[in-house]
Amino acid sequence: MKRIIIATLAYIVMTTSVAWAQDAMYFYQRGMESSLANKRIAYFTKALEKNPSLVEAYEKRAIHYYFQRRYAKAIQDYSKIIELKPEGAEAYLMRGSAQLKAGEAELAISNLSRAIELDPRAASAYGYRAEAYRLKGMAEEAVLDSTKAISLRGDERTTARAYATRAKAHQQLGHEEQSDADFNKSVELDPRYVLIRYLTGTSSLEGVRRMGLMGIITICFIGIFQISLRAPKKKGEH
Repeated sequence: MKRIIIATLAYIVMTTSVAWAQDAMYFYQRGMESSLANKRIAYFTKALEKNPSLVEAYEKRAIHYYFQRRYAKAIQDYSKIIELKPEGAEAYLMRGSAQLKAGEAELAISNLSRAIELDPRAASAYGYRAEAYRLKGMAEEAVLDSTKAISLRGDERTTARAYATRAKAHQQLGHEEQSDADFNKSVELDPRYVLIRYLTGTSSLEGVRRMGLMGIITICFIGIFQISLRAPKKKGEH
């Protein structure tokens, strides 16, 4: 009799778990099919209520929080992803990036360093760590990491960001010529950096002169349409 009871309880637990997992995947799929970001977040949250170990739902919800600049929530989700998949470089990269944007440069450095340990060819990790170093006043380290990011030949946006960071680090070190050269290179890859340089006041007189008419036009265009820097793409996102 005892064996029958145990077997019955085991069967109930198993079938209940399967049903909850199916429910979780249902809501996850609804989230993937939705065209509205907040609706997606709601579905992914519902999926996680059904299955708290569904790492894919954390990943999708985290990147939506990130793009909405809800960095505290993104950091929480990436922390959970790391708990579930401790050897995943991408989660450390994204958590470090979110911490950097949230003004937590020191924590960002720690997470980005771990991402680099797990994936030594992660150009974005070097690029973001370079900016974190620069914000901490470690300009020489910023130059080294930016140079590494550039040498790894990531996508154009990552490389442009690395040139821009190196330009700002050179500016901190008083290297005007190198700063202007890197700034011009960042603009070649991503014209939006003209506006960033202009608004932050880090361009030297020589750098402004080199902008020329096209640079000024670009500044006006970006200012009018309020084009801002996009967050880094997570693998699998389009």
